Amino acid sequence: MQLLSKTSGAFRVLGGAVSARQRHALMAQQGNRCASLLFSTKRDAPSPIKHGLVVGIVSVSDTHELYGAEAAGLTAAQQQQIVRQVHAVGSKAREGSVQVVYARDGDDEKYVAVVGLGSKEDAHNASGRGEVVRTAVANGVRQLCAQNTALRNVTVGPMPCHQASAEGAKLALYKFDGFKTKNTGSSSSSSDGGKNEGVAVTHLASQGSGSGAGSWDTGVVYAEAQNLARDLMNTPANFMTPTIFADRVREALAGIDGVSVSVYDKAWAEAQRMGGLLAVSRGSDEPLRFVEVVYSGGDAGSGVELALVGKGVTYDTGGYSLKPSRYMDMMKGDMGGGATVVSAIRAIAQLRLPINVVATVPLCENMVNGSATKVSDVYTSRAGMTVEVMNTDAEGRIILADALNYTIETHQPRTIVDVATLTGAMVVALGEVYTGVFTPSPRLWGAIEQASSTSDEPVWRMPLHDRWDAMLRSPVADLSNIGNKAEAGACTAAAFLRQFVVDRSRTLPLAEKPMVLRAQNNDESLPRWAHMDIAGPMEASASTGYHQKGLSGRPTRMLVDLARILATDPLP
Repeated sequence: MQLLSKTSGAFRVLGGAVSARQRHALMAQQGNRCASLLFSTKRDAPSPIKHGLVVGIVSVSDTHELYGAEAAGLTAAQQQQIVRQVHAVGSKAREGSVQVVYARDGDDEKYVAVVGLGSKEDAHNASGRGEVVRTAVANGVRQLCAQNTALRNVTVGPMPCHQASAEGAKLALYKFDGFKTKNTGSSSSSSDGGKNEGVAVTHLASQGSGSGAGSWDTGVVYAEAQNLARDLMNTPANFMTPTIFADRVREALAGIDGVSVSVYDKAWAEAQRMGGLLAVSRGSDEPLRFVEVVYSGGDAGSGVELALVGKGVTYDTGGYSLKPSRYMDMMKGDMGGGATVVSAIRAIAQLRLPINVVATVPLCENMVNGSATKVSDVYTSRAGMTVEVMNTDAEGRIILADALNYTIETHQPRTIVDVATLTGAMVVALGEVYTGVFTPSPRLWGAIEQASSTSDEPVWRMPLHDRWDAMLRSPVADLSNIGNKAEAGACTAAAFLRQFVVDRSRTLPLAEKPMVLRAQNNDESLPRWAHMDIAGPMEASASTGYHQKGLSGRPTRMLVDLARILATDPLP
């Protein structure tokens, strides 16, 4: 053990063993901030260290050792210094913990974030360790940047899972501050979210699972996809209109092999009979758009294995069913479903997954003017069903219904998943942790659950039932856009969407439902369909680990993993 003395604001390492009692006395003498001062970046060196290192630490019986220390470029002397300093504050290599230390061997000096990976046995068993690594590396990168503003480069040492390591590093560095006035006095007119000026992340991947650099690079693609979704969602609505969103998608996917992007306008929507999209967009001066992205990574004759449909309401006032002012600022992110599906398909294409995927996003604003759709208005959907609008704030399902019908009819996918910030009821049910998933297909649920496990994006299966279909009956139209009772709001929203996915020739009209009502939980007919309500996980209420406070870009990584699973093991 080594003792520290404070000289001119900097702590120096002094020789000599120190007992636990002496250590506690030192901490009491210096105050509660002793632990953080122990790892202070202040030193006798004239210039600050501009390079940081993240290295893991694991517990071995009653002691600790650094994970991949030699591969990380740490000399034996530096390793000893690091372990001693970590021991000085009683670190237990607890999963996700972080201690920032300073190690020097001659002229070789390093500013090191030591992150807890748990036991050595667990660390070498990479299966299921992704979240531990992702969180630990993110905490390490955060602490290095927070404690040393001069930092310009961070190297991440070997970790049990290189992909998760890259994801944690890149996601932790995300910032959305492009609209803040800079020191030059100028102000930003467009988003620079996620650019993290001056800080670069590199890696050392000589041990751990995966294929080293390749696995790290895969993680970078996943993280950059989520950061793109974060950018789209966090950008203020006056800088993220339907037109701008469509332009950003074109820019983000330009030049990627196998990808085509089409953007359609109001005249096209009228020709396509998209009565729902037209009805919602009527209240805004901003023109609607419809984005269609096609990625051809599979065999030309194999058809579309997966279609992703994302809600794209770039700002939602609620229309005449006006939202309360509290939390309305978050409604700039009501196109989160659209943001995640276009970001996911970009990553799918960059990874060159052997699968054919389509993504569609109906884009509009839900505003109020003299032309806006009123409560009790009736419109005709693209599927030909008439819908009575009993709540103009239930607009997401209206535009999604047209997009689902178009995507199924045009591309005939085997699996279709819609993603939407759809209901407050889902926030009440699951909070911001879980994505609520509705699907009648056990096989599709199994694939989604597997993607949830590999991406560490929690999901929870929600029920579908004939009773909620019956609650959508309208006295004047084929359907109401909300249930006729103040209950099961997320479930009736999913039931509404399902009316535009199922083959109408196989079902009875709502008015003719059988007397015996049953759960809809065992239907493998094509296209297999799932609805993901992301109203909860759309937002991170605090910055922890790799999560940044604000609109989250979730569950982009899970959607990429779902495509990867279907590419290697298509559903029968």
